[in-house]
Amino acid sequence: MNAKAGDKVKVTAKDEIIEGILMPNEETDSVVIKLDNGYNIGIGNKKIKEIKVIEKYKEAKSTPKSQIKKDSKKPTIAILHTGGTIASKVDYRTGGVYSSFNPEDLLEMFPEMFDIANFSSKLIANMWSDDLRFKHFEIITKAVEKEVKKGVDGIIIGMGTDNLAVASAALAFIIEETPIPILLVGAQRSSDRGSSDAAMNLISAAEFIAKTDFAGVGICMHESTSDNTSAILPPCKTAKLHSSRRDAFKPVNDTLIARIDYDTKKVEFIKKDYLKKTKKENS
Repeated sequence: MNAKAGDKVKVTAKDEIIEGILMPNEETDSVVIKLDNGYNIGIGNKKIKEIKVIEKYKEAKSTPKSQIKKDSKKPTIAILHTGGTIASKVDYRTGGVYSSFNPEDLLEMFPEMFDIANFSSKLIANMWSDDLRFKHFEIITKAVEKEVKKGVDGIIIGMGTDNLAVASAALAFIIEETPIPILLVGAQRSSDRGSSDAAMNLISAAEFIAKTDFAGVGICMHESTSDNTSAILPPCKTAKLHSSRRDAFKPVNDTLIARIDYDTKKVEFIKKDYLKKTKKENS
């Protein structure tokens, strides 16, 4: 087979013709193709009649990153990454997902965000969500403290979703009072899938921080399976109730703090009694 991983190919099988990106696969007797909708499909080698290369894989040329100018009229939001799929990209040569954490790459991935606020972005540490322990919460808290002292207007913490609700509760107890909002954000679907929720969750969190006087710890995720609204969830009374649904996070014996309409960007507070931002003193 002349085709290599990353090439766009047309696979002619016994009963169908499939086009997509050829993915690496050395574990099974099949050819794996990534379809345009982001999903992978496997075709047994015995069923394949022909694999034709439509377009060879081309290495992306390195281009200078556009400089991001800070807008003094906009708030500044720090994004602290701990891993997960929230800022991930797919390398079709390897089939793997890799993450990028600088503001220039965020601009490339989520350009709408920079209409909302100024952003700083950095990796705290790669933390496997399943293995979060007390020492990890201490690392996150110290990173949050540094950003608060810098005078940022809000913080978004990107995290894997398995223990995101647990982390939110832990941070709410550790950081009893905060002058700014701290939102934990994750993604249930990876960025190579058409149904990815990464962009909407991140943009909704930024809109909420920029437009409201909320302070404290919270979670921002999809409210339903559609792309209509995002939910700001209470930090200590939220649970992940499904492994893959985009609306897996639900309040338990409680209500939403707020709702963000993704189309209109309107924020509606469900709870009226919440901690409010502390006004910055004039220097």
